[in-house]
Amino acid sequence: MSHPHHDGPESETVAVVTDRAAQRAKELGAGEALEALCAELERQPRLGRPIRTITEGGQQVELYSTRIEGDPAAGRPAVNVVHAYAPAPPWPPTVRIAAIVPENPPAEMNPL
Repeated sequence: MSHPHHDGPESETVAVVTDRAAQRAKELGAGEALEALCAELERQPRLGRPIRTITEGGQQVELYSTRIEGDPAAGRPAVNVVHAYAPAPPWPPTVRIAAIVPENPPAEMNPL
């Protein structure tokens, strides 16, 4: 994993991005948007739509999906980001961004 984020002593949650997710964000031109999402997830680790809770290595991990709007001017599609929040030890609480998937706009939204 790479790209740990920590804004300072007042921030309890640490956000990290897996190498694979970071590479995908780069390919999609969503690097800056992903950086902003990391900062937001440190403040609100349960941001997004809950998917499910799993047990990973004896630890409860909450899975969420969050949508990042596209930027047509920059040629960046909307993407869905899957992240896992581990609120219990090991401390500090951690959000791990694991996957970034481009979202295809409905056909009727595409210009001719």
